[in-house]
Amino acid sequence: MEATLTTSRQSNSWEIIPGGTVAGMILAVLFIYLFFRHFLFVLMFMDLILGWLRQFNWFPKEGKRLKTVLHWAIALALFGGYLAIAASMGWLQFVPS
Repeated sequence: MEATLTTSRQSNSWEIIPGGTVAGMILAVLFIYLFFRHFLFVLMFMDLILGWLRQFNWFPKEGKRLKTVLHWAIALALFGGYLAIAASMGWLQFVPS
């Protein structure tokens, strides 16, 4: 079984091709470990930022999360609706890269 990992940086593409099954399994385990640790790293910084943001009155307090999610969903729907309407009316053009 051959698996490849493709990435790009500054318009240069790279492929990582393991030489064997063991090398591929080690690559997969290390990638999963890095992904999990990166997720925890991001959560740690989010916790630090949230601790600082809770000092402000405008930031949602405990128990106001449902209201915050509802407002987020409304904002997302308004943004998506605007993109759809503006694209159909010719106000915006979506150009593939």
